[in-house]
Amino acid sequence: MQTKTFTSSIPLPLAERLDAIIEQFEIPYDQIVTEAITAWIDNEQERRLAALRALASANSIAVEGHRIIDWADSLSGDSH
Repeated sequence: MQTKTFTSSIPLPLAERLDAIIEQFEIPYDQIVTEAITAWIDNEQERRLAALRALASANSIAVEGHRIIDWADSLSGDSH
């Protein structure tokens, strides 16, 4: 698998926590960073899908609302 190297600065308290986990579990930095980025991307994709589902739901409600108005208008036309 091809790889790409990223350079990033993180706050010192976060770096210290990361160092402690790496020392405790003997996990390579690359593995932790890869897992963290993967989890973040997965989360962002889920959020995007949830937003699209909400928009689709709102659109279907708007269509249903339009049908209700048409139905109500047809009732007033039938009674006269």
